[in-house]
Amino acid sequence: MVRHIVFFKFEDPEVNIPVVRDSLYALVDKIPEIVHMQIGADFMHSERSSDMVLIVDFKNREDLETYDKHPDHAKARVYIHAHRTESRTVDFEY
Repeated sequence: MVRHIVFFKFEDPEVNIPVVRDSLYALVDKIPEIVHMQIGADFMHSERSSDMVLIVDFKNREDLETYDKHPDHAKARVYIHAHRTESRTVDFEY
């Protein structure tokens, strides 16, 4: 299994998080390679916090690559890239 984790900071988290969350969750029905997706918004708001986390599981690296290149994922990225101020990723096998 492969886990893809992305931490985001946004310009306006109250506005941006619901839009991003909805667009990413919509991918579950469009990209069959997604095994499981979880999205959470930070409530601590510490100096080290990100605003949102995305966790997606795939069967293998090839499925992650398919997701990454999928046209619907590219559409979701347009909004994310326009409104994020920072993002970090971790991809690992387990």
